Amino acid sequence: MKKHFLTMVLSVATVLASAQTATNFNCNDCSNVPHELFAELDAGKVIVLVWVMPCGACTGPSLTTYNVVESYQSSNPDKVRMYLCDDFANTSCTSLNSWKNSTGLTNAVTFSDAAINMGDYGSAGMPKIVVLGGGGHTVFYNVNNTVNITDLQDGIDAALLATGIQEQSELASSLNVYPDPIVDNAQIKFTLARSADVTLDLYDLSGKLVKNVYGGRLSAGVHSIELATDAIPAAVYLVKLSDGTQNAFINMVIAH
Repeated sequence: MKKHFLTMVLSVATVLASAQTATNFNCNDCSNVPHELFAELDAGKVIVLVWVMPCGACTGPSLTTYNVVESYQSSNPDKVRMYLCDDFANTSCTSLNSWKNSTGLTNAVTFSDAAINMGDYGSAGMPKIVVLGGGGHTVFYNVNNTVNITDLQDGIDAALLATGIQEQSELASSLNVYPDPIVDNAQIKFTLARSADVTLDLYDLSGKLVKNVYGGRLSAGVHSIELATDAIPAAVYLVKLSDGTQNAFINMVIAH
């Protein structure tokens, strides 16, 4: 389990140095299907936003991104989605869909709505590509104009890890952290299946212990433990609950 834990944190560490969070949107796609970003991320989806003019310069990076997203469909069916967005929502859905189809982005979902604002993620690009995932609504990849396949895959892998980092075990169920993201104080809540001597620890993404949050005996049932985070740097962390033999993990995003 220790090896598994270190594998998890090290794979994320290559992508994340600090926590940047997404901006929610609630709008219809070009097929008039409603979408709320945060609800989809909370449901475990990884969303790859690609803003295009559309233009010739956008074609290559958009197609590369699409092919990377499609490569996840066998291992993670319908979990990684590419949303193709008009850059300033001034291109009609008809034109955007025509460009999508001619470029070979068959399964990409198209949007032309100002609610999806690339300015929320820094400067504009042709295209701009952003990977979002996890209950913390975290940005795992953000580039303009070009795409590196390995870096994009690392971003998607980290986002997938964040969506599935909670490990249920015989020790505890319903391990959660509130609020998400956290500013100054966190509540770590869980349900113990039995009374046990437990430790609750916070790790950074290098696998280094940041803080022992709790150590002692707890009875079976629901518990809530407070963690002051005002002195902890903004980043993504892992919370580990253990009785020495059984473990449970969940990610935690601090965003001061």
